Amino acid sequence: MVLRFANAKRDLYRKLAKKEGYRSRAAYKLIQLDKKYNLLTCGSIIIDFGAAPGGWMQISSEKVGEKGLVLGIDLRRVSPFAENTIILTYDIFDPNISEKILGHLPRKADVVLSDLSPDIIGVWQVDHLRQIDMVLKVVDLLPHILQLNGNAILKIFEGEATRSFLSTVNDIFNEVHISKPPASRNKSSELYLVCKNYRVN
Repeated sequence: MVLRFANAKRDLYRKLAKKEGYRSRAAYKLIQLDKKYNLLTCGSIIIDFGAAPGGWMQISSEKVGEKGLVLGIDLRRVSPFAENTIILTYDIFDPNISEKILGHLPRKADVVLSDLSPDIIGVWQVDHLRQIDMVLKVVDLLPHILQLNGNAILKIFEGEATRSFLSTVNDIFNEVHISKPPASRNKSSELYLVCKNYRVN
């Protein structure tokens, strides 16, 4: 019964995404997070790590409007779709990634999003630690790319490194909320950290 319900929920969001023109069901996770925490505002600059196939970029683009800008980064190609978006095909571990990002922006971002995930190999401890390593890289970039008092939404895979990672982000944001939006599968170990008021220069 539980599995049947989970599959029905997944199919619901997949059908909704197709009907409403979103590139992935993940778009609804960001819609739900933003409805609760109100981070995506008109005129903002947003950086989206792990942007492919573009669902989060679509939502962000709608929210920031023509006066805002959304920059998406992924190793996989993302098809362009809106004038207020820029898409870069880069590796998050590129040593010059922050300079490459800032070269496309008029200033540092107001919001950083990370929906990064490694290629899953099925060994949970390995998958978890690889995903945490990726999002830690995003955190390392924040002094270079995020405005003081800016905000972030960071996906993590729950596991042995979660407590340590939470400690890291609590040290640099005034507020950190742990959230699991309804569009996220019940069985999934993914959590979203909604981080408010970045306080590191």
